[in-house]
Amino acid sequence: MKLEQLCLQIDLPLVHPQARNFRPASWPPPPDWSPILDAEGVAQCVYSDSVWPLDVWAGKPLKLNFGDGHKRRSAGTDKPNADLLRQCAVWFLFGPRGCRNPASLVGKLQIIKPIFVVCAEERIVATDLRRFPKVIDKVTRALAPSNFDYAITILHELLDARDDLGFCLFDKDGLARLVTLRSDREIEQTPYIPPRIWTYQLSRLRECLTIYLKHREQVEACFQFCLDSYAKNYGSLKQAVNSKVDGSRPPFQNRTKRKRKGCIFHGSFKKTADRFGVTALIEQWVGPYTGKKGEHQITVFSQYLDLVSKVGFAYLLNFSLMRIEEGWNLRSDCLMVEQDESFGDIHMLRGETTKTDQDADARWPVSESVKLAIEAMKHIAELRMRCARERDGIGLTSADKANPYLLAFQYEPWGCGRSQSYRLRPAKRRYAQMTEFFPLLFDAKQLTITENDLRLARLITPSLNQDEFKVGEKWKFAWHQLRRTGAVNMLSSDMVDEPSLQFLLKHQSRVMTLYYGRNHSRLNLDRDTRTLFLKTMYQEFGRELRELQSPQFVSPLGPERKAAIVHFIKETEATALDKAARQGKIGARRIRAGFCVKNRSCPYGGHEAIAHCLGGDDGKGCPELLVDIKKEPDIRAYEGVIDDQLSVVHPDSPRHNRLQAEKRAISKYYEITATQNG
Repeated sequence: MKLEQLCLQIDLPLVHPQARNFRPASWPPPPDWSPILDAEGVAQCVYSDSVWPLDVWAGKPLKLNFGDGHKRRSAGTDKPNADLLRQCAVWFLFGPRGCRNPASLVGKLQIIKPIFVVCAEERIVATDLRRFPKVIDKVTRALAPSNFDYAITILHELLDARDDLGFCLFDKDGLARLVTLRSDREIEQTPYIPPRIWTYQLSRLRECLTIYLKHREQVEACFQFCLDSYAKNYGSLKQAVNSKVDGSRPPFQNRTKRKRKGCIFHGSFKKTADRFGVTALIEQWVGPYTGKKGEHQITVFSQYLDLVSKVGFAYLLNFSLMRIEEGWNLRSDCLMVEQDESFGDIHMLRGETTKTDQDADARWPVSESVKLAIEAMKHIAELRMRCARERDGIGLTSADKANPYLLAFQYEPWGCGRSQSYRLRPAKRRYAQMTEFFPLLFDAKQLTITENDLRLARLITPSLNQDEFKVGEKWKFAWHQLRRTGAVNMLSSDMVDEPSLQFLLKHQSRVMTLYYGRNHSRLNLDRDTRTLFLKTMYQEFGRELRELQSPQFVSPLGPERKAAIVHFIKETEATALDKAARQGKIGARRIRAGFCVKNRSCPYGGHEAIAHCLGGDDGKGCPELLVDIKKEPDIRAYEGVIDDQLSVVHPDSPRHNRLQAEKRAISKYYEITATQNG
């Protein structure tokens, strides 16, 4: 433990660097060390106490009970497990992501305490859980269902800190087992959007935004001309947005017989749209809207702006894993960029959380491509703010004027939402409702479910509703599907058409892993999004383990060796391989040629080179390798890289010899796949 990284994070005046409890003197802390002091520096307890009183921090009675006291009201532990729980408490208080209020600390400890209680009942120490699979099953049942996902996040935080703490409760395989066991009990999971359909909807959203930004100058010029025309006929823009609808004054109508003094009429709006070059743009995405006299109405202009704003919103949700409420309340300055020396620019959205933490300044790492959506939505928000500034009684503040919401009402004089309060947001519509209201956004044929779409969807979501999602039917979108699909795609981008998403997924996956999987940032990241991401990570890890028994994976030493690796897996037992990994019988990680099932670290890695994996040096393949025969396109691309390097290195150099070993390994890969496919 690097003690200098520890400091008390509770946000109170009595916490300061000079206080005796600001940092523990050693790790683990001494039994007589006082973690809690009052304003006068008087100790409220010592580290080894079974109960810590947090009253001086909370301002009310609040106790943290570790369960090893003689008189305890809460579930009991024993001293070895209580000591581990105390170390967790100190880490949660003093670590880099330490709790800033005592209630959060108590909440965290209460969520994971059942693990230590179960271990005490079974007379084992929590650090030995990996040796007792039946106890892990009992732990899964003991964790509260309502907090299970957050428990995984807390346990992952402890896993990240294992080198500092000096112990590990659950490794990656163990957490995957927990998630798999819990997922097996879930009645219904959020549907995963098949890659083809997900890719299509994303490409259409991007196309809509790109085209809008290409024509933004024409849109703005047309919008301003319309505002000026209304201001002319009503006396001012303020009068136009505050007056009740007067059918004789709107400027976009034909009034050849009866004219209004002081008013100018430009005929149907289509003439103005033609003049500014936006007619084709509007009709492409919204379609013409004709009134009683066949005149193209200006309301379709507002509908188009609404569409682009909502398309931008959908685009953001695809890449931020935000809840709909959180994305709905983003403001124009929500995009921020952090400079990272190792990884370059890290793009993030900032806003307010809505469910787990009532936080006014949370973070969501995103792909750089979201700048496209922010730019389009911000442009429309600024146009509408020109009208909102003139509207009386909508609660507009100076801060709102300087930093508008990305989604706003139609405050334009011809808009249907101009009388709405600015503090309220437009009504949230379901994703399916948006596609129904704007039928030109997606092609129904492209959303029709194929057999392969359904296969992939069920692979990720075994409990997929078979009555609602079936071959030949149109996929029914929902906002929450984007959260789960986005998380899965970040972790399993090989399932997605990589060429069409190369500008998106690689950057995003790296960012989300960097910030949600490890302690690399002190930013105030959204807890619930991190929980979703980590839960999905362990679900996907478990799924990958289970797939190793399929014909897609082959041992270079023959079918007998593969059978020896997975002989204990029953075809109907979904968690058997997870259990084996947790017990240390097998580990699994993706490498260039497939999966390495070595349960210890490998000096060769298998990520950059495959000679040692496939036997490119001595003709013997690694017994811990399972070749993925579906990786042939990647291997062929890799072979091209090797050939390019061989053409420039010296023939007698060690580098040349290593490259030749890679060529031999690649040839062996082809032999294995040819045998399997033949």
